[in-house]
Amino acid sequence: MKKNLINIILLIIAIGLGICSWFLLPEVVAVQVGMNGQATNTMPKLLAIVIPLGISVAGSIVNLANKEENSVKGFAVAFIGIAAMILTLFFNL
Repeated sequence: MKKNLINIILLIIAIGLGICSWFLLPEVVAVQVGMNGQATNTMPKLLAIVIPLGISVAGSIVNLANKEENSVKGFAVAFIGIAAMILTLFFNL
């Protein structure tokens, strides 16, 4: 039950970040930043939101479907997607 609750919370956080990203990010999003702070690679807003959101959702679903109690693979994947969305927001605002 605790594992399911954590996964549902991660899904809600990921969806919330996706919604915030849709309203806050510009149409062309910097997805890679060089050492000098300049954008080295860009992507359309839709892809920049859908890819990390999909990673987070996939990680949560894998963890919900997994029968093992101590499996952290799904949590790690979900956190990576959430961290990518946070970094994208950080570098583009």
